[in-house]
Order: sequence, then structure tokens, then C-alpha cells
Amino acid sequence: MDSDKPATNIADISEAPAEASLFKALGNPIRRSILRLTSQKGYTSYTELRDNLHLEPGTLYFHLEQLMTPEAPLIIQDQDRRYVITPLGRVAAAFLSNAQDVVPSTAPPSQDTKHPRLHKAAHILGLAPLFRYLRARPDYFIVEAILTLALIAYATSILPLVIIGVLPLDLQLPILLPPAVYLILSWFCLAGATELITRFRYKSVQGFPALLTATPFIWLPTGLYLVLRIFAAPLLLLSPLLMFTTLFITITWSLWIHIQAITHTKRITPRKAALATIIITNITLLAIILIILILP
Repeated sequence: MDSDKPATNIADISEAPAEASLFKALGNPIRRSILRLTSQKGYTSYTELRDNLHLEPGTLYFHLEQLMTPEAPLIIQDQDRRYVITPLGRVAAAFLSNAQDVVPSTAPPSQDTKHPRLHKAAHILGLAPLFRYLRARPDYFIVEAILTLALIAYATSILPLVIIGVLPLDLQLPILLPPAVYLILSWFCLAGATELITRFRYKSVQGFPALLTATPFIWLPTGLYLVLRIFAAPLLLLSPLLMFTTLFITITWSLWIHIQAITHTKRITPRKAALATIIITNITLLAIILIILILP
């Protein structure tokens, strides 16, 4: 008799992980749109989803992950990196085709809607289009990456500047290593540290070749700063405020490019990429302090 009595306590009600994952996936209008688009022909590509939904890369990756949970995958990724609907996804898509979303989304409008020109400019300045293409074929850009690295290394040999991480420093290091060597070491250390953080903290195990190729482009703002130091040195040196402003913009721009590089090559959300950038920057600052302490 007691077994037939309905549960009146919320603690007595249990829900399978698959059920919770399924309803969580269908509880967002963006994920429902992704599922509808994928169900139309059984598969879709990242480019098709991006162009149809007009989402930021990090936002799109986040919602795709929510649809590919191990408990209740509605879509999966095949060998060609296409997003393919699963049998469970077909059932969910059929349910959605017979229902209408009667509750409007309370999510804030995307930056694409609010400030489309500003959003587009930010992504161009962050080299997002370059990193999107680089993610697919990093070998296409390795020559450009090495040339970028070589030009910046040459500029650091002219000026008494050392690049550690993304930070250009006015340090005199005659006894230690040449400035170009610090740039090469920063290349591998920056890419390696980013790989370690994204691999072990966010379980992003793919994209290291693209990340390694993308890293030299992070120093493009630093290259422009070096050009200003060469051709406009008197103006910058006579105005500490102008020097500080120029250096602040350079570092901020470099960090923004770093976030974009991580987002697109490692396919994680911008929030996670920003956190990884903060961690790496703090590690860089500690390394700089150690170098200053061991200077003669």
C-alpha cells in the first residue's frame, strides 16, 4: 500500500542523469535552434551553424558541448568534424517540430545585435577570422608565423627591449641571453603553458599545432610598439603619459589576441580563455620578478 502512495517530499523524487542532461539541453532556445538546423539533413558544420545563428565562437562551442553530453548526446561529431544528430536527437527534434516555444528567452541580446560594428571590429582586431582559418589548417600559416616572429626578433635586437610572455620590457641583459632568444623561449613557453592549462583544466586536448602557429601573431601589437619606439622615440621618451598609454594599449591588445587565439584554436569559451590568459600573465609577472632579482 505504501509503495503506491505518491511522493510528497521533493527529496523522495529522483531523476536519472540522462533525463536531467536532456531537459537541460532542450531548455535553451539557442540549443533548440542548433538541434533543428542539424536535424534538417542529419548533420551540419560549424560554419553553417555560425552563419545561421550569428553567434560568437565561444558561445556556439558552449552550446554544442551541452548538446554532446555523455549522459544524453543529441548530436555527435564525426571524423569530418561535422555535427551529426543522434537517434535521441531525432526524437527530441521531432518533439520540437510539434511544439512551439511559448516562453520567450530572458537572455540578454548578443553583442552582434546590440553593437554589430563594434563587435565586428573587436573580432578583426583580435584576429578572430585568421584563427578560424588557422584552426582547420595550421600548416598554411606557419611561414607567416615564423616571419612575424623573425621581424619582431630583429626589432628587439635594435632596441634594448626584452619580450617575456606578452610583455615588452626595458631591461638591460648583456650577460644573459640575447633579446631574440627570449622571444623564441616566450613562443614555446606561452604555447606550452596555454596547452597545459586548457588540456588539464578544461579537457581541451585538440588544437595544439594551431595554437603553436597562432602564438607569434599575439606579438603583432608589440611589433607596432617597437616601430613607434624606433621612429618616435623622442616623443615617447619626453612624455611619460604617452609612453604609458601606448604600452598599456599594446599589452591590452596583445592579451585580447591571446584570448581569441585560445578560443578559436582550443575551442573553449572566451571566459575560460580569459581565465587561462590571466593565469599565464600572473606566471609571467613572477618570472619577470625572478629575472630582475638575479640581474647583477
